[in-house]
Order: sequence, then structure tokens, then C-alpha cells
Amino acid sequence: MQKWLISLEKDQARRERFFAQPDTADFKVFSAKNTLQESWENLTALFDLDKFKQRYGRAVTKGEVGCTLSHLAVYHMIADDPRLAQDDYCLVCEDDALFNQDFQSHINHLLTEKPRADVMLVGQSKIEQFDASELEMTYPTTFACCAKRIANSSFYYAYPYKNYFAGTVAYLIKKSAAQVFIHQLQQGQRPFWLADDFILFGRDFCLDIMVVRPLLAIENPALVSNLEANRGSLPHHLWQKWLKYPLKKWLAIQRNWQVKG
Repeated sequence: MQKWLISLEKDQARRERFFAQPDTADFKVFSAKNTLQESWENLTALFDLDKFKQRYGRAVTKGEVGCTLSHLAVYHMIADDPRLAQDDYCLVCEDDALFNQDFQSHINHLLTEKPRADVMLVGQSKIEQFDASELEMTYPTTFACCAKRIANSSFYYAYPYKNYFAGTVAYLIKKSAAQVFIHQLQQGQRPFWLADDFILFGRDFCLDIMVVRPLLAIENPALVSNLEANRGSLPHHLWQKWLKYPLKKWLAIQRNWQVKG
């Protein structure tokens, strides 16, 4: 399995921390697009700023443009690699990824089960723990006993109640899915999306997206995301999540049952 690490050239300390983890020696490093010093005029030629604003209701940041362009560049290399079969997964991570214990072993067992998903979200951004209850409250899946269990572990994979912005800290993507992105660009369309807009990727690109629970990777709490420092984050109210949770859980159960059926 190909493994890609997306990292800004300047972030040597982050890479050293990443490669200090087990089973990371075989990652290929892709030097992320550093767009912070680029002019907006230059970025407009590479990224559709107006269409981004239409979709998200705000202006894009330069860091977000660089993030999207970096992931697309990796997809180009995956899509063009003749050694990869259409259903082969590649692992894409960012340099702030912190892996759960026995990460590679769980990934290996997951791959032997040949899941149907085009994209498998094995990590999550802005989460402090691998089994954080906040994630279940906000984006629940079906009951663990009804999900697809990863062999020899307590991990499972399933559909969340809906696709969502999960970050791009760690995920598996099939070569065929990478080609879907490249096809969008070959139609003369400039990218206009956030790198983690899995809502768009599921609805408009028709990609099948599943998640792993508990998480196999999170953003390293010892690091501050380059993107997050650039754009900030919105607070969430716990009581609002509890009120919405029962309906979300029911929707997740229905979604997984319909696909299973």
C-alpha cells in the first residue's frame, strides 16, 4: 500500500515527530503547496475563488487553497501510477497525524476485508481523543454490533448519519476515487472545494465514504494546525448536541441498514 505524507517543507520538526511513530518509514513525503506568499491573482488561475464563496458563504484563505491543491497533487500521482489497481487504497496523512496503538496492524486487517468505500476516513481533525464521546454525539454511526468489525480489534467501520467535514489528517482513498477528482479538473474546472468537503464528494462526485470508529488517527494535541491557526474554529454547545443526538443516531442506523439491505 502506498503511503503519502503531506507536509510543508519548512515544517521539519513536525515531520520528525511524525516519523518518530512506528510503521512510518515507508511514507513518501509530498512537499505541500505553500500558498501563503502567493498573490491572489496567481491563486485565481489555480483555484476558483468565486465558486468557493458561493458554496461556503465566505472567502477562502490562502492556507485552504494550498491544502486543497496539495491533496489534489497527491491524487494526480496516485491516479497516474500504473502499479496501482483501480481498487487499491492509498493512505494519505498530514504531518500532524498521531496514530492510535497498532495503527498499521488495524489498517492491514481493514484492507484484507476489501471494504466497498471509495474513501475511508480513519482519522479526524479537531478531536482530542481517539474515542471521544463528542464525535459520537456530533456524527454518530450505527451501533457497533451492527457495523462491520475490523478483525482482531475493537474497531469497526460504517457510515455516519451523513457525510461531514472530517479534516484530512488521515484517510484511505482508492485509485479510482483519485481519478474522479482528476476527471473534474480535466473538464476545465478549477478546484473550488475544501480538501475535506466530504459532503460535496459524496453528493456531487458520487463517492462512497465510510468512517472508522474509534479513530485510528487524530491531530497531535501537541501541535497547532497550520490551517486552524489561519482560519480559526467555531465553538460548539454541548447541550445542543445532546438534543440533536437521538435523531442523528436513528438516521445513522437507517443509512447503514439501507446500504446493508
